[in-house]
Amino acid sequence: MMPRTTPAKARCLSRLSDGQLRFGTLAIDQRPPLMNLVGKALGRDPESVGTEVSELKGLLAETLARSVTGILIDPHYAFPTAMPIIPRETGLMLTLEHHRFTTLGGWRKSGLIPGWSVEQAVQMGADGLKLLAWHRPDAPQEVSEHQLNLVREVGQACQKADRLFIFEVLPYPLPGESESEYAAKLRDLSLRIAADFADPSFHIDLYKLAIPAAAERVKEWGGKDYALDDLEADMREYSKLPAPWLLLSGGLNTDQFVQVFEYALNAGARGYLAGRAVWQRPLRFYPDKAASARALLEEGREAIDRLNEFLLAIPPMYAEVEWRLGGVAG
Repeated sequence: MMPRTTPAKARCLSRLSDGQLRFGTLAIDQRPPLMNLVGKALGRDPESVGTEVSELKGLLAETLARSVTGILIDPHYAFPTAMPIIPRETGLMLTLEHHRFTTLGGWRKSGLIPGWSVEQAVQMGADGLKLLAWHRPDAPQEVSEHQLNLVREVGQACQKADRLFIFEVLPYPLPGESESEYAAKLRDLSLRIAADFADPSFHIDLYKLAIPAAAERVKEWGGKDYALDDLEADMREYSKLPAPWLLLSGGLNTDQFVQVFEYALNAGARGYLAGRAVWQRPLRFYPDKAASARALLEEGREAIDRLNEFLLAIPPMYAEVEWRLGGVAG
């Protein structure tokens, strides 16, 4: 059930969705994935391609933003090139977290982009503020407290600003943890980390969550451990959280993401916030911008259309809110 919210947040929920809380949203806030893609294509250091990454994010917005209900951008690379061309009917989310994180013995500690805040993002027009926090339930107390406090502080700032707090939480492998060891733990880790941020005191308005699985272990995708029906049962645990949740693509390819998205909707998801599953393959033509644009308009939009076909079949939902000022009719 949708929790009770304020008129301002209800308006933001409507802007980021189709008006009936079905969220078909696009992420182009990624930094290392696009830096690496551009750097490899140009034969340059990924840290030296900021201008080209910014231009590419503008191209992503130009070709795809009209097909989605909302778009997630970062303030430094995407905002200058994407913001001027995002359609007025497309809701705006701005990311908060720095793409670099500190570590303590291999345990990750997230932080905000330096010199950036919820207040500044609101001033730049955001309907929602997104924070990614890395989390392991087995982390040392110092690391866990840092992550929990960061999320709580952002939630309080969003509450004060009366804007949506969109929270993404992801587990991660530890140094020395093999791929197979981590994959074996991922299903349990995914459910536990979501539960760790279920307290309403975090003021989370939307959760952004990945499938509780390692893709290579899913039977329908060539694995041997669990089926998509098992993941649907697991994802029903996400729907017990105190706010709606959206499925993130998390490195899945287009066909995998579209397929599992139907199961997520059956489990109670209210939409998707997809990135690479939409634009990764079309960008195989980069640095040929014309060919990239054509592929984004064809393949990228087709991916979004396939997702939206499932999305628009779920029942509408509306925020619970008191619209009368002070409860007094005029």
